[in-house]
Amino acid sequence: MRDWKRKKGIRKGGDSDDVVITKYTISVDTARAIKKAVPTYGSQGRALQVATEMLIRMEDPPEPEPPAKDEPVVRVSVRLRKRTYELIRQLSGKYGDDTGQVIAACVKVLKMKRIKL
Repeated sequence: MRDWKRKKGIRKGGDSDDVVITKYTISVDTARAIKKAVPTYGSQGRALQVATEMLIRMEDPPEPEPPAKDEPVVRVSVRLRKRTYELIRQLSGKYGDDTGQVIAACVKVLKMKRIKL
């Protein structure tokens, strides 16, 4: 009973130092598109990780969409790696300091058939 932490179900180490849990305000259509990508990538955070890595390497990234005033929005909580979180913050400068626009661009990248890097 001395080594009780090593029993099944209780992990010895974790990745909490490398993970950020944050909320983003995005459109409902964008939220649906991210949830649709989950079976392919495993989670919402992983889908955004792949999309942001492709987005920073693109020569011609997708243009920001004009914000629609009557479009419904939702707050989405996402578990991201620190690098992905920082990339989204960096890319928000190109998209009018709006992280929702960055995530919408990530969805566009995930939907692209051919990507020119």
